Formats: sequence, C-alpha cells, structure tokens
Amino acid sequence: MPQFYELNLRDYWNIFLKRKLIFVMSFLVIFLSIFFYTSLQIPSYQADVLLKIDIYMGIPTDLVFSTMTSRYWKSLDELSDYTQQIVSRPVLQQAAIELGMVMPGMSKRENSRLISKINSRVSAARVTTQKESNLIKLSVRGPDPQEAADLANKMFEIFKRENTKQKNQRIRNVRIFIDDTLEIVSEKLKEQEERLRELTTQGAIGSGVNIVDQIYAMEKEYTTLTSKYTESHPTVVRLRQQIDNLKLKLKALPKEEFEYGILKRDISINEKLYISLKQKLQETQIKEAEKIDNVILINPAIAPLKPYYPNKKKNYTVGIMLGLLFGVTTALVTEHLDTSIGRVDDIESFIKVGVLGIIPYCVERKRDRDKKERGLLGALIGKKSEKKDLYANTSIFEFDHHHSSIFLEAFRILAVNVQVLFGERGRIKNKVILITSCNPEEGKTVVASNLSITFAQMGYKVLLIDTDTRRSSIHKMFGLKKKEMGFTDILMGKSDFDSVIKTATDLMLGSVGADKVIDKPWLNNLNIITAGSVFPNTINLFNSDKMEESIRYYRDKYEIIIIDTSPVLAVSEPSIIIPKVDGVALVYKAGATSRLALRRAKIQIEGVKGKGALSGVVLNNVTPEIGLDTYYYYSRKYYGEREMPTKGA
Repeated sequence: MPQFYELNLRDYWNIFLKRKLIFVMSFLVIFLSIFFYTSLQIPSYQADVLLKIDIYMGIPTDLVFSTMTSRYWKSLDELSDYTQQIVSRPVLQQAAIELGMVMPGMSKRENSRLISKINSRVSAARVTTQKESNLIKLSVRGPDPQEAADLANKMFEIFKRENTKQKNQRIRNVRIFIDDTLEIVSEKLKEQEERLRELTTQGAIGSGVNIVDQIYAMEKEYTTLTSKYTESHPTVVRLRQQIDNLKLKLKALPKEEFEYGILKRDISINEKLYISLKQKLQETQIKEAEKIDNVILINPAIAPLKPYYPNKKKNYTVGIMLGLLFGVTTALVTEHLDTSIGRVDDIESFIKVGVLGIIPYCVERKRDRDKKERGLLGALIGKKSEKKDLYANTSIFEFDHHHSSIFLEAFRILAVNVQVLFGERGRIKNKVILITSCNPEEGKTVVASNLSITFAQMGYKVLLIDTDTRRSSIHKMFGLKKKEMGFTDILMGKSDFDSVIKTATDLMLGSVGADKVIDKPWLNNLNIITAGSVFPNTINLFNSDKMEESIRYYRDKYEIIIIDTSPVLAVSEPSIIIPKVDGVALVYKAGATSRLALRRAKIQIEGVKGKGALSGVVLNNVTPEIGLDTYYYYSRKYYGEREMPTKGA
C-alpha cells in the first residue's frame, strides 16, 4: 500500500535547529519592537465613577398626565442623554474652574484648548448587563492618578448639582402652571354654576340634559364606527340619523332648557378637571419640598495604583506569544520556500538515496562574429551578448553539436552511473528504467530523451517509450508529426508491437528533415514509441495483461528501455507502471520543488514497489546559486569560466 509522509516532532525539531537563527531574529524583531514601543509610552491612569439614575422617580413634565409605565420607558430613553450631559463642556468647564485648572488671566483660546484636552481624556457609557441597567460609568484618564480621580469625582458632583437644580426648577414651573390652571378652572366653574342657578330660577328643569348625554354617547359611538366602516354603511347611516333627530329635538326645547343641558355637561367636565389638577398640585408640592434628585453615587473614584495604559504585563506576554508564533512561522515558511538543496550529500542524507546525475542549467552566449556589424551605435550603448537557453530551446537533434558543453558531459556521467548501477560486467542487458518526477515541469522528458540519445551514442540498442498520456511531448522533441499510433494503441489492441516503433526513417520524414538525421548514425540504435491515441481511462490500460506482455516483448528486443511517465505525485499512472520496471530514476528540479515533495515521492515509489525501489535521483536545473561542489567542478576545473552557466532557473 502507498505510504503517506507526515511531519513528526523530530522533523519540526530539525527544522528549528536548522533555522534557529531565523527563528531567533524573527522573535527578537517582534518582541523588541513591542518592548520598546511599550517603554516609550507615557503611562496613563484611569479613574472610574459608578452612578445610578433612578428611573422610577417622576419626571416633572409627566406629573400632570402620566402612568408609571410611560415614566419608566421615557426614563430609559433619557439614559443616553445623561451619558452625554455628564461629559458636556459646561460640566468640564466648571470642574476645571473648581479644581484650579483654569488659571486667572487665561485667554479664551487657551481655555478652549484646555477643555478640549480634558474632553479627550473623559468618557461615559451605560453599563450593559443581561437585564436593563440604569448604571452609568464615568471614566477619566490622565498621567496623574490622583488628578484623574479628583476630576472624576468633581465632574460627578457638578453633574449631580446641576441635574438637581434643573429637575427642581422644572418641578417649580409645573407647580406654577398647575396653580394658574386651577385658578382659571375655578373661576370658570363659578361662572357656570352662577348661570345654572339663574336658569333654574327661570324655570329650567334640565329636561335637555338627558338628550345632551345621549348625543355625546352616540357621537362617541359614531366616531368608533366610522373608523371601521364607511359613511354609507347601514349602521353608520342609522346612527347618524338618530343623532340628527336628537339634535332637532334638543333645538325644539325652550332656549333655557337647551342652555341648561349644555351648561350641565360643561360643569361636569370642569369639575373632574379641577379635582385632577388639585391632586397633581399636591404631588408637585411634595416633589418640590423633597428637592428631587434621581442621581445616586454607587462608587466614587479612587486614585488607581496601576496604569491603565500601557499594560506592560499584557504587552510583554503578547510580544512573547507573537514573537514565538512569528519565529516558528518564519522558520517553517523559509523551510518550505527553500526548495533547493545545497549539496549532493544533503539530498542523499535527506532521502537516503544516491544522486545518479547532476544536470546543469545551461546557457550559451551568442557572440558577435563580426563586431563591425554592431556599428558605432552598438559600441556606444554597450550592447550585451544575447543568451540562448539551451536547456529549454535547443532541438534534440542539435544535442551533439554542443559536445564541449557541461550539458552533454552531465548526461554522459548520468549514463555511466546508470550503467554501473544496472549493468552486468560493465554492460546493461534487457533493463527497463522508468523516468519520473515529483511534479510537472521538472524536466523528466528532457532527461529521458537525452539519456536515451546518450545510451544510443554509447552503442546500446535503446527504446524510448512515452507513457505520459496526459502531457505527452516525446513526439514533439523528436520532430514526429503526431503521437497517435503509439503505446496506448498497443494496449487497446489497435496496433501490434512492431508497427508503433518509430525509427530513424520516421525521424527523417518528420519536421526535422533528413539533413539533420543522416549525419547521426547513432540514431539507428534509438527507437521511439509515442504516447498514442487518447483513452479516457489509462489506468485500466496500464493495469492490463497487455501492459505486462508489452514490457516482456520489448525487454527481449532491446538492451535498455527508458519509459517517460507522468509525475508520481500528480497522477496515478506511475504507481501502476513502477512495479513492472527494473529501476526508477526520480528527476528533481533544484530551486523549484519542495524537499518534502522529494521525500514524499520516494515514499510513494517505495509504497508500490517496496523498500529500495527508487534507484536514484537526477538533480536537474542546477545553477551556481544552488552551490553544488560538483557543479563548480564541471564548470571551473574542466571547462573554465567561458562555459559557466550565468542564468538561474
């Protein structure tokens, strides 16, 4: 079964030891930044006053007509007003004067600046709890703890005093209003009662009173009905007719009787109003005598012992935690981003597998053969030599034209190492070698193609098979017109074993042309099988008996079979083919692929074939920045500075 690699504590410890300098520097940067920032801050102390607003104490304007419920909700709404009033500029101004903060002779501008400064250091907020709360907390901050406490207490004292004064002034105004209204109502009642006696002496007996009461009752009912029905509703029409009839009946009475009924009704209303006002007057007089005060002190402000800001203990703790987190994160990110491995023995010690070859990243300087072609302008602007990326752009058929380059020598060394590993008495016989990589675009196809060419130049009978059906490119590198009639066609039974083999003749008929093939006799030793036609589920093809039969057939015909397959971590096909081959070479692109991906690829290969299944690693795309000793050995000792690669991958 495949194995899956996960980081354990030992791996994290190794990363920490390796990146300890980065970890320590990251930790110190964060912690020292917070430490110095905290140390440079001016300590600020906060003093708090907790006060309560009695919401059940009557509000003066509600003393005339109100209920306890309306008073309660109106008081709750006004709590937000109290929080604004206690930190208002008049309160701050008076507190500053009484505490001696406002010096004699201070200009208006200086005074305004002082009050603004104090205002920036005070705040008030309603204390929120699960239930409705009528508590307010007044907070004052400042560099002097005693001054902050004194200012908070003084602000509360002034607010309480002014609030009491305003409340009682309002109660007095209400009491005066009720007195005046009572006097008016009393005079009006006297006049109405006097007129009522006069009508009685004139013979009025009050026969119209009942009619007036009926009219008032019906009009009230009429108002209720019209809120539900239209004017044309039968009930509304009938009631309107009854009211009109009663009014006609009332008008038909003698004038004295008509006036008597109206006057009797008005007297009844005014008497009720008089009694209500008399009751409210008594309540107001009681409130005025009590000197109403609904602001209650719960906790006075005391000088704080510790600064409110900065909280050094909290800041230093946060600095340590953030420093550790940032240090660990930086170390892990650096380890993850550091995909290159500096030395060959680093790879071998990391995954316990030998390095078969080192393929450099090669560039060629295209020198100007005739400097005169550049002209005077080219000389003045200092035109640099153009660079050609041999690794990415050179045709496979131009490979041997660079016989003096380290690029070719690297593949020769790789071929020799493979020959030593798989050869018997110095010669490879009937071996199947699979070339894969961790991820796409690591150069496995280039390595497989050039290794096949190198073996063909060494005189081996070589077969190169493209099994990377998802992103096949062998046919493009060798100039073949199409990939069809290839390996998948054999597995599907569309073609036989020999008909899909591409020889030097097929290469001549390709896009490269016969002139570039005819002078390469070693191509007679190289045969190619392209990927073949597209099949929706290649896993079934590679897992079939036809696959086993194909490998047996070609193994008997060729000395070396090189299979170019898909990346082992990207797709599942390599895991099907690996158990069927003699050796696996893993191409690792230095500077681009995570070292953890390299180890996971090794575990994946060993999971399907067994321990030791990975024959070796081909380190590809090596640049001077990688720092490999072997690389410098190639470039300096044997080839000199002129052939050194100058561009990183």
